[in-house]
Amino acid sequence: MFTQEDLERVAQELLTISPDFFDIFVEERTNKSLVLESKKLERPSVGTVFGASIRAVVNGATYFSVVDNPSLESLIVAAKELSSSVKQTASNPGNTFILRKVESPLKKDEWKQWSQLSEVADYLKATDDYARSYDSKVAQVSSSVSQQISNVQVLNSLGNFTEEQRSRTRVFCLVYASDGSSVEVGSANQGKMGGLELLQKYSPEFFAASAAKVAVSKLKGVVAPSGELPVILGPGFGGVIFHEAIGHSLEADAIRKEVSVMRGKIGQRLASSKVTLIDSGIVPGEWGSNAFDDEGFPNQETVLIKEGQLVSYMSDYLEHLLTGFPHTANGRREGYEYIPYPRMRNTYIQPGNDTFEDMLTSIKKGILALKFGGGQVDPVTGNFIFGVTEGYLIEDGKVTAPIKDVSMVGNGLSILENIEAVSSEKDMDFMPGMCGKEGQSVAAGIGEPYVKVSRILIGGE
Repeated sequence: MFTQEDLERVAQELLTISPDFFDIFVEERTNKSLVLESKKLERPSVGTVFGASIRAVVNGATYFSVVDNPSLESLIVAAKELSSSVKQTASNPGNTFILRKVESPLKKDEWKQWSQLSEVADYLKATDDYARSYDSKVAQVSSSVSQQISNVQVLNSLGNFTEEQRSRTRVFCLVYASDGSSVEVGSANQGKMGGLELLQKYSPEFFAASAAKVAVSKLKGVVAPSGELPVILGPGFGGVIFHEAIGHSLEADAIRKEVSVMRGKIGQRLASSKVTLIDSGIVPGEWGSNAFDDEGFPNQETVLIKEGQLVSYMSDYLEHLLTGFPHTANGRREGYEYIPYPRMRNTYIQPGNDTFEDMLTSIKKGILALKFGGGQVDPVTGNFIFGVTEGYLIEDGKVTAPIKDVSMVGNGLSILENIEAVSSEKDMDFMPGMCGKEGQSVAAGIGEPYVKVSRILIGGE
């Protein structure tokens, strides 16, 4: 890694072209993972990469250079070469800057790093044992633990210099159950910003029982009825609907390119007053949190929809320059090899004042959807389709049979309009996910309490 003074020397080479904006991103990234499958430890993986990238924005055009295993000298050379490729200077030159170290808005935590294989192997073996002992119908178990630690430095043309260690740890368990004629699968996973203390917070029994329960119960599952039905979206994972069908449509580059159903809707009421949608990079310990974004700005919380009214888009600094949208510190990239884009962090529905019990009793026939599988979303229209991997019938105000082979079809704006109830803080949960965009995958958290939607089209029998 480098000192502030080192990166300032590199920055001086970029000032010769008077860019509208530039950033220097340095990263040392270590990945570790271990899988237990068929009672055997498989695919132990450890890898470390070190690299840097330099980006300059001049009159809306982006110039980008990547340096693997960089030295100070190679970074200076890369900055000179990038500067020489620029054909014109910026229209609003800023040829000096005052370097300052920016403090983190997040509390510094001491995360437990993964040092010995046995620390994780014993946990995976216990998860496997618990899952197999859950029921004689459990036929196969696969579980894994992964950890990524990134040491990041960013310097940008506004003078910000930031340093941060980013650690994320994730546990995944997949259980297959069979009754001799059919096979069903259940899954459980959790991931947080942090280290192996995650294994202490969530026991092997927790993941094993959560996944095995779903797999075994679905063997007696029924095919869901078809048609428009009321749906209760479960805590945590239910937020994927809003991430996919709403969140991507609120990213500033989609608005600028006119490929978003949300274009031109700032100030409009899109949902009931019960709905407040937030994207935050500073939820303590959550999967999509960082102290800083990947352009060197302190992270923040952004209210996107406030009590039903659309109030903000998500913008990185480049889109702020191009569109004039307020800058929301949403600049994110997969790693040093990539250009940042406006991306979600932790996107969630703020808890309300309703209760899950009242939601249930209000439904004569409907669906409780707790987990979702593969799906597709068209950001231009907001139309989506998702598979439900864990769901249950609601009949006469009670949760009854598990359902299988079910999909949900709808439109993001319609979902917002049809939200009738949002439960309280005690039901709030977050789940980890990997969000894809422009060929990049970044950690993104999703969250919500219970949310009742008056009607969603269900594809079942």
